[in-house]
Amino acid sequence: MEKFFVNVIRHYYWFLVAIAASLMFGVRDVSSALIVVTVFVAIRVHSSIQWKPFDGVVFVYLLYSLFSYFFVEYSYPLRLYYLGIRSQIVPILFYFIARSDKFKTDEFFENFRRPLFFAMICGVYFYFFQPYFYVSYKAEVIWNNFDSDVRDLSGKLLYEFTRMSSFWPHSYFIGYSSLFLFMYSAKKIVIDECYKKFDLACFALSFFCLFFAQQRVSIAFCVVFLVLLTLYASLKKLPSRNLLYLLWVGAFFFGAGIFFIVMNYLDVDFVEYVLNRTVNYEGSLVGDRINLFDRFFREISFFGSGLGRFGHGAVAEGYLGIPDSDYVRVAAELGIVGLVILLAICLYTLFCGLKIFRYAFFEVSTLCFCLTAMIGAAVWELGTLQPFLYWFCIGHIQSKFDRREELETEYAAYFEKMRKENSDKEDEEEE
Repeated sequence: MEKFFVNVIRHYYWFLVAIAASLMFGVRDVSSALIVVTVFVAIRVHSSIQWKPFDGVVFVYLLYSLFSYFFVEYSYPLRLYYLGIRSQIVPILFYFIARSDKFKTDEFFENFRRPLFFAMICGVYFYFFQPYFYVSYKAEVIWNNFDSDVRDLSGKLLYEFTRMSSFWPHSYFIGYSSLFLFMYSAKKIVIDECYKKFDLACFALSFFCLFFAQQRVSIAFCVVFLVLLTLYASLKKLPSRNLLYLLWVGAFFFGAGIFFIVMNYLDVDFVEYVLNRTVNYEGSLVGDRINLFDRFFREISFFGSGLGRFGHGAVAEGYLGIPDSDYVRVAAELGIVGLVILLAICLYTLFCGLKIFRYAFFEVSTLCFCLTAMIGAAVWELGTLQPFLYWFCIGHIQSKFDRREELETEYAAYFEKMRKENSDKEDEEEE
C-alpha cells in the first residue's frame, strides 16, 4: 500500500489531468482522494528525512497557519477554515515529501512531462477545433462563476474562449504548466545538454501553448527567462545556443503571422475587446493591486485574521476575499508574522539554490517565478496555480543543498546513463 501511494505522488500530475478530464465529462470530483494520499505519504516518509533546523521553521509555519483560526478576535465560518486547510496546509506537505530519501532524484519533474504534454496536445485540439463538449463545459462553468450582467458576461465568455485551457475551464493551469514544462525542457537541453527528442517536443509545444493561454505573468517571466538563458548560452558558447536563436526567429515570424491574421480576418470590435481584457483586464495590473492593498489595509495585523479567511474559498462561499495578490492575502490571513516567515523560507531557499544553481536550475527558476507571480496571483492557495510544486521545489533545493558535495558525482552518473540510453536507441534506429 505504501509503495502504491508513493508512486501516486511520483506521478501526481497524471492524476491531476485525469481528474480535470473526468470533470469535463460530468464525473464526480475525487480530488479529496489525492489529499488523503498526500497526507498518508507525508506521514510515512517523515522517518527518511534527515531533519535540520530549517525543517523546523517550515513546520512552525505549518502549525502557525493551522492554529491561526483559534487566535483571531472575531471567529469566521469553519467552512472557510476547512477550505484554507485544503488549499494551503496540504501543499506544504509536499515540502516534507521532497525532503525524504524517496524523492531525492528529479523523478518527480521527469514524470510531469508526459501528462502536461498530453494535456497541452488536447488543449491545442480543443482550442482550434472547438468540440461541442468542450464549448458547453467551459461556457457552463464560466457562466455560473461570474456574477455580472448578461452583456458583460457574454464578453467574458468570448474572452475566455480566446485563451487555451485544455481540460480546465480557465487558462490558469495550462498558462502556468506551459511555463514550468518550458523551463524544465530548457534545463535539460541547454544546461544539462542531455536530452531526448521528446524534450525538444515539450520545449516547442509548451512555448506555443504559453502564449495562447494568455497568462500575462507567465509570458512576461518566460521572455525574461529566455533572454537570460540565451545570453548565458551565447557567452558560454553552448551547442544549444543555435536552438535558442532558432526559437527567437520562429517566435518573430509566428507573431507576425498571428498579427496578419488578426488584422485581416478578425472583427475589429472583438480584437479590441480581447486586447483590453489582456492588457488592461478590469484596470491595470499594478493599479488593481494597489487598490486591492488599500481596500484590505485595515485587515492586515500582526497575527492576521485566520487561515482561509480571504482566500478563493471565501470568494466562492460569497464572502469578501483577496483572490489576486498573495502578498496581501497572506498578510491579511496570517499577519505580518506569517508573511515574514513565508518570505524568509523562500529567500533562504533561493540563497541555498543559487549556491548549487547548476543542479537546482529548475527549482530556483520556479521559485523565482512564484515570488514574482505573488504580486498578482494566489500562487500559495489556488490549486490550478500548483502551490504543491513550489513547496516541493523548496524541499528539493534543501535536500540537494544538504548533499551538495555529492551532487557532481550523482549528476555525472545520471548524464552518462542518459547519453548511453540515447546512443543505444540511435543505434537501434539505424539498424
